[in-house]
Amino acid sequence: MDHSSKLIDGYQIPIQRPPEIEEILSTLSRFNPETGPVLQDYVGTQCSTETYDIMANLALLKLYQFNPDLMREETVLNILAKSLTVFPEPDFTLCLYLLPPNLLSTYNSTASDSSIVPAAPVVTSDDSLTNSVHRLTYLNSLLEMAAFSTFWSTLASPVDEEYAEIVADVSGFDDAIRAGITRAITLSMRSIKTETALSWLNFKTKEALEKWVAEKMPGWTVEGDAISLKSEAEDALAPSAVSSSSSGKLRFEQLSRVIKRVYENQLIHH
Repeated sequence: MDHSSKLIDGYQIPIQRPPEIEEILSTLSRFNPETGPVLQDYVGTQCSTETYDIMANLALLKLYQFNPDLMREETVLNILAKSLTVFPEPDFTLCLYLLPPNLLSTYNSTASDSSIVPAAPVVTSDDSLTNSVHRLTYLNSLLEMAAFSTFWSTLASPVDEEYAEIVADVSGFDDAIRAGITRAITLSMRSIKTETALSWLNFKTKEALEKWVAEKMPGWTVEGDAISLKSEAEDALAPSAVSSSSSGKLRFEQLSRVIKRVYENQLIHH
């Protein structure tokens, strides 16, 4: 999640939102079709600068609802891809259900009680946008099920390179996803095997993992075959790790249970 943002009513918004965007969002201009190109360009800016503005993106999707002729396939996909980068926040679902019903995937976008990873969607539609939305929905489902290893292998699939193409416009996508997975780990665990962390965070070497832990996981250390939170750091880190919104806290609690179950299953069957 971009560090130059603040939490307002449960949404992360940029601290320095462009004046023209602020004007659109705070007035009836948000319903004016003429603002479409401005909001579309802003999505492109978010993708290239690693910033994020969910309120502006939702406003654009709402504008598309009222003016379907304005919809741009590339912009819709970029909005969805950007919303994945703030996992484990529920932004992807918020964006998804502002799309036309024919674009919605049949995959359930909420965490399942099952630890079985669903199969990738079969590409059956002749519409490229529908197929791409289904692929992104599948990636979101993998994140919500804590199927992180499958997420990365799907994203890099040599069989279906469209997954990588869909998120290619989003600068810093991989590290943003790693940050979300890291956040989920630190909220739900106190120790994780190094082998599992390498797989979940998609690092090829232990050195790369150690660098990430040192920079992104304060209070955690890599020792032997595990990454652990120092006992003296637990109390100090816990309050800052939990979202300030009640819905966010509930979501993290649910996600924590999923992650713990997945990790325990891996240990049992290792």
